[in-house]
Amino acid sequence: MYLKEKNVRLLRIKNIIFTFIGVFSVFVCGFYIISEFTYYRDNPYLAWHAKSMASSIVWVIIGAILLIEALISRNLIGKATFYSGYFEGSLDGWVKCSDLAQVVGKKEEKVKRQLSFFRKLYMKKFEMAEKDGEAVAELYSKKSLCECRNCGANMEKRIFFTGACPYCQSSDLFAKILTDNRFYSISNEIKTGEKKPAFYTGKYQRIKKIVVIVLTAIFAFFAMIGLMMALGEFPHYFDREYQKEILLSPESHLRSYELIQADILDTVLFATLMFLIFMPLVFGGIRRIISIVTSGICAGFFAKCKKPFVDAEKLPDIGIISDSKRKLKCMRNAIHRGDLVNCTLEVHDDRLMAVLAKKIVKDRCQSCGSPIVGAVDENYVCKSCGRLIMGVVEKG
Repeated sequence: MYLKEKNVRLLRIKNIIFTFIGVFSVFVCGFYIISEFTYYRDNPYLAWHAKSMASSIVWVIIGAILLIEALISRNLIGKATFYSGYFEGSLDGWVKCSDLAQVVGKKEEKVKRQLSFFRKLYMKKFEMAEKDGEAVAELYSKKSLCECRNCGANMEKRIFFTGACPYCQSSDLFAKILTDNRFYSISNEIKTGEKKPAFYTGKYQRIKKIVVIVLTAIFAFFAMIGLMMALGEFPHYFDREYQKEILLSPESHLRSYELIQADILDTVLFATLMFLIFMPLVFGGIRRIISIVTSGICAGFFAKCKKPFVDAEKLPDIGIISDSKRKLKCMRNAIHRGDLVNCTLEVHDDRLMAVLAKKIVKDRCQSCGSPIVGAVDENYVCKSCGRLIMGVVEKG
């Protein structure tokens, strides 16, 4: 609702195109440039004036710029998507930047700069303001009502966020939201996740884990092959006896020491590039494995929780990781990657907490599931089933 979805969709397509062009340009043209200078190492002038040298250099620069832009854009879109979801889950008409800084683990000034920038390109329906001397993101025309579905008691938003009804102590709480002429609801489904760790993990988590481990092993295999090829071939560049054997071999097409050395350097170059390409993939795979392991540990812990709020200081250790900051970083990464679902990090009463089973249902009638559009006041009649949705009042 706070995301410019059309813009984001187009930017994601752009990132895919930029990434493909960038990788192809840098790899192909970069390899050509290095090969030319390796081959003509005794006469760099010839390499500089090779037929395709100028255009190759230009395309390497263009490819590198496209790759960097795509990576930065992808990262910013992910952050904007998170902020948008956080805004939707807020029942107040504003969100403190200091709270957001705690949630994302960044400095408040950086959060403010990001929101100001996102408002121009990725996000909408909020503006930066000040409230009680604090920087806030003020949300447009948000109305809400909080109630307990067990006893029907109405509650203030801050009481809703304690996760328990003050009258019957039930955690089955509910909020109706009307904003920007659209209706959606927020509820807590903590009972759905009790003794069900799978509720808090992404789809096909076991398959993902197996695939990631296998791919990481394959990437590591090719990286090691590249490393061993480079280390094995490089000493031959200085081994005159080895070069003499090749020169005298009737099967060799290389007829001079210079050509043999150039061929060795080409092999070393190819193997080094192979290593440099696959090693980042190995590290990325290891990070994803840590993310999946984190999701499994947190999901098992959350499935045992009977209250929808867990103090961030009480999160379980992630393997050998027991430091609070590192555990939070692992959890943020797992949530960002979609390995840990149906939970988020939020600040309540100035404390950072993991919020469990918070469900946001957008633009759907609770009876028939039909889209709800054109809600302009506190009461709305579903156009499909005729159900009256009422009680959405402005915050007092």
